[in-house]
Amino acid sequence: MSLYDPERDRVRIAGRWLRWFLPWIALPALFGVFVSANIDVHSLPLFGPERMSAVLFLDGQAYFGHLDDSGESGTLLLRDVYYFKNSEGGVTGVPVGVVRRGTEAHEPADGMRINRDRILAVERVGLGSAVAQAIQVQRELLQASPGTVSLNRTTVAGAAAVAAQRVAAEHDIARAWTAAAEQLRKINDLVLPVSKTEAQTITDKAMTDLRTVRRNALAALGGQLGMSAADADVYARATDPSLEGQSFANEAGVLLAPDIDVIVTRATQFYAEVGDAAAKQLTQPKATPTPSPSPKP
Repeated sequence: MSLYDPERDRVRIAGRWLRWFLPWIALPALFGVFVSANIDVHSLPLFGPERMSAVLFLDGQAYFGHLDDSGESGTLLLRDVYYFKNSEGGVTGVPVGVVRRGTEAHEPADGMRINRDRILAVERVGLGSAVAQAIQVQRELLQASPGTVSLNRTTVAGAAAVAAQRVAAEHDIARAWTAAAEQLRKINDLVLPVSKTEAQTITDKAMTDLRTVRRNALAALGGQLGMSAADADVYARATDPSLEGQSFANEAGVLLAPDIDVIVTRATQFYAEVGDAAAKQLTQPKATPTPSPSPKP
């Protein structure tokens, strides 16, 4: 006969008391956490749309990402961070561009800790805003996973948003090409120190180089969108002629995903280099040959 009586087991008795007593301890603690604003009520439950925050600094800079504010320290933690760069004067029609944090020289990898005394305001970013859409497309380019269960589920752009960014980038590349070609035309309207034939030769070569830059930019765009090298080349050769003669001057600006914006910016820089080289050849006077001295008797 066994002497063990489960009803008198001290461990079982303690377990029953704990199961009854713990909820009464936990409820006040949870209530205290909510009262102290350490948990955002809108972040619950685990399922739901993404919550992206904009942290506005006193110096005017803005950073965007997933905000972790425990309320227990003098800093905030921002993850998956993006920020604005100045793009005034660019061809996108938008005075700012979006940069993904992590590409800097020191390669930050564990989020961004921000001192509270530097913050002007913290705001919620609308998921349909230009900033959110540019970030969502960037995540698609990086093949980020939205996940299934998370306190803050990541939103990744769909095919329609990516296609809209592709078209916007094509038009930006075309606008920059038109500006460079127009600059060459204006230089040719001046009285130049070179002959008409020489000016035409220099201009024709520059226009050919500008078209090469445009086609290469389109191929880079195709590669960024996930096309193979062969498919990107086919895409560039098919798209390039359709942009010829198009100004797209009256289109509204589109805030591009960072990696797409880099392609447009690089193409614009190459256009400027080609144009500057041609302008130098067109406007620089030829050196007058120095006569050789006459022999003395």
